[in-house]
Formats: sequence, C-alpha cells, structure tokens
Amino acid sequence: MDLTAVLQQSFMQRALLGGLLIAILCAVIGIFITLRKQSFLSDAVAHASLSGVAVGLLISAEPLLPALLVGGLMAVAITYLQNRSTISLDVLIGIFYSILFALGVIIINLTPGYQPELFSYLFGSILAISPADLYTSLVITLITIALIAVFYKKLVYIIFDKEAAFIRGINTTVLEYLINILSSITIIISIKIVGLILVTALLIIPATSAKLLAKNFKQMLPLSVLFSLVAIVIGITSSYYLNTPTGATIVLISGILFLLIFTITRIFK
Repeated sequence: MDLTAVLQQSFMQRALLGGLLIAILCAVIGIFITLRKQSFLSDAVAHASLSGVAVGLLISAEPLLPALLVGGLMAVAITYLQNRSTISLDVLIGIFYSILFALGVIIINLTPGYQPELFSYLFGSILAISPADLYTSLVITLITIALIAVFYKKLVYIIFDKEAAFIRGINTTVLEYLINILSSITIIISIKIVGLILVTALLIIPATSAKLLAKNFKQMLPLSVLFSLVAIVIGITSSYYLNTPTGATIVLISGILFLLIFTITRIFK
C-alpha cells in the first residue's frame, strides 16, 4: 500500500495530526525539563498518573481527566514543598511517585473485569486517537505555547540563573509552578501517544539531540521541534508498514536519530 493510500484513511490522519501536536508540545516542554535536569520528574509524573487512570477505570469514566488531576496536584505539591522544606527535589519526587504508583496498582487490583484501556495507557494507542483527543491536544498545545511565549524571557532566566532572576524581582516561585504544571499536563496528554512507560523518552530525547547541535537556547528550540516531528512521522508510518507498536517505534526512531547526531558531533568536534 502506498503512502497516499495510507494517508487517506481517517484513523491515520488523526494519528498523524495528534502526533504532530504532541511532537511540538513535547519538544518545547522537553527543553525546559532537560535544561532543568528534571527527567526524573517526568518519569515520576507519568507513573504517578497510573492512580488517576485507575480511578477512571474504576468508575467507568474517561481516565484522562483524573490522570490530569493527579499530575497537576503532584506538580503543585512538589513545587510547594520544594520551596518550603529542606527536603531535596529528588527525594520529594520519589516519595510522591512511590505512593501514587502504589495507589494506582491497588485500585487496578480492585477494579473488576479485564481492562483493555489500561494496556493503551501503558503502551500508547495513537492509532485509536479520537477527534475529542485531537481537540484536547490542540487546545493544550496552543495554551502551553501561548503561556511560554508570554513568560519566555523570564522562564529562560530562571533556567540558567534562578538566584539572579529572584534578585531582579522575578517571581521565580510562580514560574516554577507554571512550568511544572505545564510539564505534568504535557506528560499526561502524551501518554495517549507512546504510553506511560515510554513518555519520558519523547520529552527527553529530541531536546537532548537538539542540545548536541545548538549553539544557544534560541537554536535549541526549533531543532528540538524538528527532531520530535521527524520521530513522530517516521515512527507512525513505519509502525503501520512493519506492524510494530507505534509508541515504541516512535521512541526507537527518536533514539536512532539521537545516536546519529551524537556520533556525528563526536566525529566533527
């Protein structure tokens, strides 16, 4: 089957459109997560969201909404305690991650019957993305980009020199709440694409690939978006023809791209 015929199928159109939206969202947020060295936070939010997914399955509701609630509350709680206690960030993340993930496992165990939706949240189901999922992804992507555009300079400032930003009167606490909440929302939304297990890779790998080539932050942003888009498009089309799991294929393509860039930069360094 040629590519034109594939693109004429509505489910592939939705998959590609949803993938492109998530690619842009993850590429942008992934830069902030990578430069702030908070990859553990993204992994923790993804796994902690299992408790929200489990609640949704238990009450026979759309799992996305309780998962978003759990992710958002976790981001707020971690940011609050980080600024008001002596407990280190990685310890706070580990505590919340462990508790919420354990809670999710218990709730799933209490949920009667077979739950096929759980499998899609663990490993992704982009080929089954619905029009409602597309609208949700579009709205969140637009809101996220708008907020980052408004606070762009201040966000960049706190990434590279948080203390100096605070001295200059920038409300670093509010901006930390903002970026952590946006990161959590991005992670939960992206679970639909690659699944809970692989979502961190979609955030970290394109941003890290861009960091290898970029000379400054302004170059890093478009490069991260480019690498994310390439991984999504090639990953979705490859998985269709090879009959492989879409989420895993996307991450594998992204990983191959990273290895190529890493090798090239080492050779010509």
